[in-house]
Amino acid sequence: METYEKMNKKYRYNQDELTFSKEQVIEKLKNKFQAKEFSKEKLLDLVNDDQLEYSKIFSCLCINDSAVLLKLFSDKERKLHKEEIMDNRENPLNPKKVKKKEWEYNHILLDEQEGRRLDIILESQDDKYISGFIVRGNSEKLNRYLNALVEGALIQLKVTPYPADIGDEYFQFYLENIEMFGFLK
Repeated sequence: METYEKMNKKYRYNQDELTFSKEQVIEKLKNKFQAKEFSKEKLLDLVNDDQLEYSKIFSCLCINDSAVLLKLFSDKERKLHKEEIMDNRENPLNPKKVKKKEWEYNHILLDEQEGRRLDIILESQDDKYISGFIVRGNSEKLNRYLNALVEGALIQLKVTPYPADIGDEYFQFYLENIEMFGFLK
């Protein structure tokens, strides 16, 4: 608990600097991970997503640089990708069974499953800060980085479902993330 108390003290001192606008988050993702924006319409299943409100999704970003991906995936995640690759080789996508308009979408899914691509979907309820995000392609490190970028604004706006209290496990997770990525000075 002593570690969390130290992180919390640093957080309280720096909390104004830990609130990032949606534009700042996108810029950080582009600079740090060479992320590129793409149209949300390419992800055909997004309209039915139960985590984000489709009309409030303002940006989709793709990370597909192999050197960057190598740093983002854990050994466990890479192992899962290898299993997916083997499974997809044994059961390949049949072009005759895929509609033309779904071909690109299916390849996006394959790239996510096999570790050649990570997609980030960003939502903003107030058009100023990010209210929710999804990382497709499973990268715990990228999820934690986004948590570090997004939660500060949500805490300041008092819209998190948890208190900014060091006894709360979600707040502890946020503190761990901002510490891990060097946001605490």
